[in-house]
Amino acid sequence: MIKLETEHLILYPLTAERIKDILNNAPLEYSTATWLTPDNKILLNWMIEELYAFMPPKLGFTSWIFIEKATSEVIGDGGYKGNPDALGQVEIGYEIIESKRKLGYATEAIDALLNWALTQKEIKTIIAKCHYENIPSQGLLDKLGFQLIDEEDEMDIYQIQLESNSTANMKRRLLKWTLLGGSILLIGKFIRRKQKPLD
Repeated sequence: MIKLETEHLILYPLTAERIKDILNNAPLEYSTATWLTPDNKILLNWMIEELYAFMPPKLGFTSWIFIEKATSEVIGDGGYKGNPDALGQVEIGYEIIESKRKLGYATEAIDALLNWALTQKEIKTIIAKCHYENIPSQGLLDKLGFQLIDEEDEMDIYQIQLESNSTANMKRRLLKWTLLGGSILLIGKFIRRKQKPLD
C-alpha cells in the first residue's frame, strides 16, 4: 500500500478497500468524522459503484485522503482524476476542510502528490483548474511551478510540464525516497521561493 508522508500529513490513496472500510465504519487509525460529509459519502459511493466497477484507475491515479499527524484526523482529499491520457496528461485537484485551511496543508499535500508524479514515467503533464477569483489557489499553483495556459468559462487552467519544467527537473535531481514497509517517505529538501502558504 502506498503511503506518502510529509512534515504534517500522511496521504493514502482511496482504494476500493479503503473506501469500503470508511463507509462501513470499520476500525481505522484515523478519524473521518469531520471530513465525511454527505457530499463526500455520495462521492465515495460513486467511486465504488461506478469508477472502480467499470473503469478502475491505476493505484495512485485517483483521490487521496490527507491525514493530519497531530490529530489523526482526515482534513481533506485530493489527487488525480484518472489515468494519464494518450499524451501523458492528468488533472489534479484538492479540497481542505474549512477549519484546517490557511495552515499550509494544501501546499504540503499537493507538493507530495507532485513528487509522487515524478516517479510515474507515464505522466508528462499535469493540469489544474481553479476559479478565476480563487486567489489562494492561484498562488499555490504558481508557487508549485504551474503556469496559466488557458481559460474555460470562469475557470483558469494551469499546467506543469514534468519533463521540461526547470522546477520539476530540479526536484527530479534532488528527490530522494526511502521505502519502509511499503511506505514512501520523502526525505529530500527542495529549493523553493519562501512564501507564506496561501491555502
